[in-house]
Amino acid sequence: MSLIERLTRATVCLHLAPHGLHGVLRRAGRPLPDSAFHLPIANPDASWEVALAALRGWLEHDGGKKLPLAVSLASRWCAMLMVPWSGALLDRNSAQRFLHSQFGAVYGEGARTWRLAADDAPYGMPRLACGIDAALLQGVQDAAAAHGRRCLSIEPIAGPAWRSIAGEKPAAFALVEAGRLLLATTSGGRITALHSQSCAAAWGDELDRAWRRWNLRAPQLDAIEHVALIDLSGVPQANVPERFVPIAVAGPAHLMREAAWA
Repeated sequence: MSLIERLTRATVCLHLAPHGLHGVLRRAGRPLPDSAFHLPIANPDASWEVALAALRGWLEHDGGKKLPLAVSLASRWCAMLMVPWSGALLDRNSAQRFLHSQFGAVYGEGARTWRLAADDAPYGMPRLACGIDAALLQGVQDAAAAHGRRCLSIEPIAGPAWRSIAGEKPAAFALVEAGRLLLATTSGGRITALHSQSCAAAWGDELDRAWRRWNLRAPQLDAIEHVALIDLSGVPQANVPERFVPIAVAGPAHLMREAAWA
């Protein structure tokens, strides 16, 4: 792709969550004015099958000139772990076996149906890994292909959330979604540790309790005074502890950056 093509191409950024499909059109790394949209999804069981059906419906009716897609998925459907270093990670086949053993130990037999991937942390260092149901990934890819769309990426929302603030080099960040809370520490431009759990609609108090519980297992958190807060819950809180510093976010789809797919 030429530099001119890279700078002028447009991409539809989508975020698929249990109760909504969010989207925005980006060109040359910037969201286009008035291009954002939100499609509510009636999905009381938070099923990815129902959300995937909504994505198919949107693709069927969208007249977006077959623009390529970049898709992020709600944390509810993405299991994440910090896995220890192993020489098995140096080979693709053995890496999959190693990752399946790590996820299986935490999540049980269900992890065998997941597609697993890990980041490229330096040799000998722990790696951030993610597991997503293979049927969900294939479903998104098939839905895009059925309508002549190219999928540039499919990833957990934690990735775009982190990249959107990485330039500010926070020591830690919190990502809050409807029903889900993720805490992470960072160093050297990478996520180095994380904690994920469910949360209620009144997540303000739970945020501080979750940090304190994590602190019991990781005393080094005592040294972190400020935590960047990305709120995608749709339920603003009046009682967020001072430790957590809100980051202004237009919407989940706006977090995605074209540079990550180049």
